[in-house]
Parts: sequence; C-alpha cells; structure tokens
Amino acid sequence: MIGFFMAVGITENQLTTATVKGSRTEVVKVYPDVLNINGDRFNLVAISSATHRKAVYYGQFKSSDQKQQLLASTKPVLVKMIGDFGSFSVATNVNQFDVGHYYHHQKIAQVFTASNIVSIIPKTQLSMVDRIHVVRSLFNRYCQKLPNVLRMYAMGLISGTRQNDFFNEMTGVKQLGLLHAFSISGMHVTYFLIIINQLMNLVGLGKFKQAFIELICLVGYSVFAGASAGVLRAVMMAAIGIINKLFKCHLTQLDLWSLTLIINLFLYPEAMLLMGVQLSYALSFGLIVSTNLSYVKQTVLLNLLTVPILLFHIYEWHFLSVVVNLIVLPLFGKAIFPLVFVGLGLGLLNPDFAAPVEFVLKLFNDALNLIGALPGMIVFGKPCLLVVLIMLLLTLLLILKTGRVKAITALISVYLAAFWWIHFPIKGEVTMFDVGQGDSFLIRKPFNRSVTLIDTGGRVQFGQEDWQRGTLNYQATRIAINYLKSIGISRIDNLCVSHQDADHCGDLPAYISEMKIKRIIIPLGMDKNTSFMARISDRDASTKVIPVNDEMKVRELPFLILHPYSSGRGENHDSMVLSCQLGGLRWLFTGDLDRQGELDTLNRHPGLSTDVLKVGHHGSRTASDPRFISQLHPKIALISAGRNNRYHHPNQETLVTLAQAHISVANTQTMGMVRYIYCGNKGHFESVQGGNEGKMK
Repeated sequence: MIGFFMAVGITENQLTTATVKGSRTEVVKVYPDVLNINGDRFNLVAISSATHRKAVYYGQFKSSDQKQQLLASTKPVLVKMIGDFGSFSVATNVNQFDVGHYYHHQKIAQVFTASNIVSIIPKTQLSMVDRIHVVRSLFNRYCQKLPNVLRMYAMGLISGTRQNDFFNEMTGVKQLGLLHAFSISGMHVTYFLIIINQLMNLVGLGKFKQAFIELICLVGYSVFAGASAGVLRAVMMAAIGIINKLFKCHLTQLDLWSLTLIINLFLYPEAMLLMGVQLSYALSFGLIVSTNLSYVKQTVLLNLLTVPILLFHIYEWHFLSVVVNLIVLPLFGKAIFPLVFVGLGLGLLNPDFAAPVEFVLKLFNDALNLIGALPGMIVFGKPCLLVVLIMLLLTLLLILKTGRVKAITALISVYLAAFWWIHFPIKGEVTMFDVGQGDSFLIRKPFNRSVTLIDTGGRVQFGQEDWQRGTLNYQATRIAINYLKSIGISRIDNLCVSHQDADHCGDLPAYISEMKIKRIIIPLGMDKNTSFMARISDRDASTKVIPVNDEMKVRELPFLILHPYSSGRGENHDSMVLSCQLGGLRWLFTGDLDRQGELDTLNRHPGLSTDVLKVGHHGSRTASDPRFISQLHPKIALISAGRNNRYHHPNQETLVTLAQAHISVANTQTMGMVRYIYCGNKGHFESVQGGNEGKMK
C-alpha cells in the first residue's frame, strides 16, 4: 500500500543512476493495465528481452501520438526502445522512501531509462496470461466511463488498480487506515470464491472438477487483481484451503497460514519487508487466533495489531480508526461490495443509470474524508525495530488472553516510553535536506522547544504543453515531511521562505496540507506577489504570514534577520538572510542572495562572521563574492544542489574561492542529507552518503 502511494511520485533521479547513452535496444511486452503514465512520463515493470528478468522501464514520450497510442491499446504491445540499464539510486535522506529497496524486495534489481521509443506494435498471438490482462484492461477502460467515486471503488476493490488521483480523492481512507480494505486480500478472494461456487452449484459439478476450476480461477484472479505480494498471500492460502478440504487433510486455519508463510518465504522472502505484506499476514494471523472473541473485541485487538507496523512505516495513526473500522468493515462486505457490483451492472446499460449508486458511494466517501479530517491524527514517529517487536508480542498476548492485565500495563508503558523518547529528544539538530536542485533546512532545538524550516525545496516547471502535464507530486512528502514525521514532528513554529523561486518554496503547499504551521515568514514585499500568495492560499486561518526586513524581530524565531532592507517582490536579490548560534557554532543562511546583496549585508553589519555558511544560490558564481567569504571566514560551507543539474551548480569558480579560504564543503550532490547533531555547545556532523564529513567535525 505505502509502496504504491510513494511509487506514483517516483522521479528520474530516484529511478536510475545511469547516464542514458542510447547504447542498448530493448523490446518489451507492455501490458496497458500495468503501465503508469503521468503527463509525458511513463514507468512500468516488464521482463527484459536481454536478461529475461524483471526490470523497471522509465522514459519520456517524445510526442502526444506515442502517449495516445499506448493509452488507446487494451492489448499487450511490443515496445522497442533505446536506452541503458542502470541501478536504482539509493535514498539520500534519512527515512526517505527507498524505491530501490521497494523493488529489490520484489526481485527487481535494475531500471532501464529509455531515451527514445522506436516503435509500438500490437501483439497478435496472445497467451492465457495476455488475455487476462486484456480483460483487466477492458474492465479498467469501462470503469473510466463511470462516475468518479464509483470508478475508484470499482477499480480499487475488483481489479486492484489505483490511479494517480486515488489518494487525493480518498484522503479519509488513507488517514483512517482503511487501505487494507482496498488491497486485494482475503476478503476479496473470499467473495470471488463465493461467486464461483454459486455458479458451479447451479451447474452441479463434482467436487474434484469444482476444486480444479476453483484453483484455475484463483490463478487467473491473482493475475487480474495485479499479482502483488499481498494478493499472492491471499490466493495461496485459499488454494491450500481448497486442497485441504478436497483431500480431507484436517489442517487447521493456523496450519494453512503457516504453510502459506513458508511458501511465501521460499518464493519471495524479501517481500515480507513490505508493509502491505506484513499487514496482510498480521491481520490474517490475528483473525485466526481471535475467532473466539466478540466482534468488537476482535476488531479492536486486530487494529492494535496493525498499529506497530503502521508506526514503523508511516509514523502516524488516527485514533478514530478503531471506531471507524468497527463500523465500516461490515459495511464493505454487506453494502459497499454489492453496491459496487450494482453500479457496474447499471453502468453497462447506461452510465447515467449509475448515478444513484454514485450518490451513495460519494456520501459514504465524503463521510470518511470528513472523519479523517477530524482531530485525532497522532504523529507518533518511528519506533526502533526492537520496540515494534515488543509491541506486537504484547498485543498478541492480549489476543491470546495470556496475562492480560500485565500485558495491557506493559503495552501502554512501551507506547508512552517510545512516544516520550521520540518527541522530547535531548539533542537538537540542523539538517540540510537533499531536495535536488533547491534548498530546505530544518533547525530543531532540544526537546522540540522550537522547530524552524528554512525553504521547502520544489521542482522548477518549464513551459509544457497540456499533454505533458501530469498529476503534481510534491517531493517534500516523501523526503522532508516524511523525515519530520519520523522524528515525531507534526507542527512547524516558523517556516521561513527565503524568496519566491520554486526550488525554494515550490513544495510549500505540501507542508500546508500535511503540517500545522504557526508562522510563514517571508521577505518584505513578497506578500504583494500574487503568484506566491496563491501558493499559500489554502493555509489554515491560524497561520500567520509575516513579511520582514532586517529591522524586525519575530518573537520565538531563533534567528536574527540580516536582509532584506527594503520591500521587493521576493526575487534573488530580495532573499532573506538569517543568522543564529546553535550547538556552539554560528550559522548563516543566505538563500539565493547575489554578490551585491552579500556586500551590502557586510556594509550593514560590518562585524558579521560565521562558522557555518549556507552558500548562496546553490554555489552559483553569481554569489559567494571572495570579499564576502573572506570577512565571514567560515569553517564549513553547505551547498544544496541537484545532481547533474542543468545550471552546473556549484560553479567551479565558487569551489575555488572556498578552497582558497580553506573551507570544508558539504555538498548534497555527494553527501546527501547532512545533519549537525548537538547537545549544549558540542555537536558533530553526519551525512547519509559519507563524503568528507570527517573534515567537518
């Protein structure tokens, strides 16, 4: 589940480290139902014609005709493309979603980055698997004609397909932990088998023929439902159950679960590291061992069983999810599933006939979204693996009624201790996120007394035609925001925006959506910039927007404001410059301030010096004037710039200036996220990818 949510936002930098030279030609069979298209970019998993192993294929359409040709097809096509194989990029930020690990757990180790699509040819001879994919494609194509909510429910519950807008439209499902209801699992397989059994009972087949047909249909349904690791668990357990019943092996449900786990470990051992698979096995095991409990007790305890897994992977949990699951799960079986099938049938006659079903489903979905938006989302943070295992063990003891009072006391104590340890750390930090070509810094004081963010990062969008534009995915969601939640932060006291450029504030809407923000602090005059103000138009009414210059002091802001002096529009020369002292070091953050602005700042503050300098404009030669560097006399320079960026930042001239001043450089291009962890007046630097941090200590 979380894999899909993150994977839809995969960028080229995440997928591959290869430089595309166009030296290899690949011809791969592409199933339209597994092809993910977002704007002018595509990615899919297919079997390599060279290695005969699964690989991720990523590329960019050169024309709208190429895109439409793939979108229009419901049959498998043979796509000939030119490009190169490369390895997945490693995660360069702490607790960042690691796309390489995600695919590696599914035995996919390489990515092919296509520089050009040469041809797209429909496949003429189709295998049985091909035909199942055709049926799935036709089903999804039919669902596109249905009303919006019915479309998402039908595709999610029946074919296991979630399109790019799924999580935007169904926020309540995500926040209330109901994604398991949309992940093809035991419940879906049970309904599928019930339908098959009813049909075969009408025909009057013998038990051996019936069992054989059920097994064949299960294999077919696993392909139709997307053949994910979670589907594999449900289908294998159902298949073993059919064989057990046919040959009267007298295996218990726990025996079936254990055999399924053994087979899963043999076939896809690393799939057990995926959150969806962990939830699938945990919930199915919990159902088996809690059969003697009442429905209410069983649901509550099963929800508690999922909490440690959710906290380890996504760091937050809504306390209303227990109540909602109590009410909603029976509705899925008794009302939602049948209603979706009714809507599908009515839609066959006329899409307009499905309007009453759409009304009910929309009412239901809006209610979930409304409940999900209520207070109750607890950003817990990421407990360590040992703590998670203890939580799971104690929850299982509760289900098994073993030392219940002691188990409850111990479980509550573990949760409270873990929460306290995460939310009230004795150490503070200054963190430079690796956001590619952009800036984003976190300044967090010990015990979380103050949380400040300087810039958010963001992608610069150049002119694109309509067909090239896709769903906007903010990288901050899987990088900086993910990290903040993992360390238990759900509110930002001060969000300082150095200036208007998208690579500094483009991801601001993601923070407004995901975090509580007390103050947004901007350079004086930027509040008159209509394009920037549109970016923050959805902010909470309690969030204050404070334009500042160097003569102003903002209460509870742990910085001195050194620039700008006058009102501007938030351009580079208007950049906000901030200074502070933390962990025994003096820090200076300069945004994209140009050389003239640097010299003006020196004239305005003649005694200014620093230990750590955030190099202006990503190391461009338009900043870092030698006179500015000489007077500041920093020991360490921080540079945040994208790998292989089109601007060639940092500029060699800037690097020479820093080298001549004997300044150690920490660059996100080579070191990834860089953190300064401190306690009192002592601290140390550390980075995700190593590099030259040893020189910085």
